[in-house]
Amino acid sequence: APAEGLDIPINGLFVMGLTAVVTAFLLLALYKARWGLRVRATVSNRVMANAIGINTKKTDRLTFAIGCGIAGVAGAAFTTIGSTGPTSGSLYIVDSFLVVTFGGAGSLLGTVASAFGIAQTQSISEFFMSGSNAKVLTLMTVITILMLRPQGLFASKVRR
Repeated sequence: APAEGLDIPINGLFVMGLTAVVTAFLLLALYKARWGLRVRATVSNRVMANAIGINTKKTDRLTFAIGCGIAGVAGAAFTTIGSTGPTSGSLYIVDSFLVVTFGGAGSLLGTVASAFGIAQTQSISEFFMSGSNAKVLTLMTVITILMLRPQGLFASKVRR
């Protein structure tokens, strides 16, 4: 039996489960499927990937299409949580930018880890202080860490 006063919304659990399934599917595809090998080769070194016979333009198109599909799934899932309108996304732009920058662009695992870390930091902070103060604290923490490590926490190694 749930604790007294504890409210767990079913919609939130559904979105969390859907997110876990889509992320797991994407990680599996990136590291176990032929498409993932092509994507990783193209991201690592486009010229060399093209030289060994990978059609990088086709890989780009397919990756973009999959990204659009995931964005569509995310949009549909978002409608179960809150109302949508032309300005719905503007509330999440800064958080999305922070997550990708903090995790290290090009690192899916880093993005997932930073999203979880930032969300947990913010929700725990909101328990002890107001929402805007918690946001400021989270932003200051992320900026401080990015000053120390500008490439992000989980930046992929790039040979120069």
